[in-house]
Amino acid sequence: MQGNELAVRATAVIAASAEQVWRVLADLRSYHRWHPSLELLDGPAADDLTPGTVLRLRADRGTPAEREFNVTVTEVAEPTALAWEGGDPQVFFGRHRFTLTPQTGGTRLLDEEVFTGTMAQVVLAERRAVLGAGYQPSATALKVTAEGQQ
Repeated sequence: MQGNELAVRATAVIAASAEQVWRVLADLRSYHRWHPSLELLDGPAADDLTPGTVLRLRADRGTPAEREFNVTVTEVAEPTALAWEGGDPQVFFGRHRFTLTPQTGGTRLLDEEVFTGTMAQVVLAERRAVLGAGYQPSATALKVTAEGQQ
């Protein structure tokens, strides 16, 4: 990692197939039902997700930090990876990637976002603990939702 680059990660072992986890993860229109802080405001159905698709998201809904932003889908590899990115590459830019790895008895989730830009260190130095604390509940919510749909 470079000096102006910081990452936030969360993991979960999910007792469901990668295909089942993928169905929940790729169904962005349903995030408001299970994701604790992120929801899709505008974007396609799961079957229509392709690299280059622009999504309008809301994060931290219902809190003083609530914000809306656009991201561009960069990877759709069913059932193993979904990624998007957004922001100003020079100032503050995020690359978010979900990786699903099949394993005996289920799937390992890695939810990772790498932030770059001149403001990445400043912003994350002030908010890293808050950001990091927000990713694990999301991974846990995906786990509970995917396991509940078996």
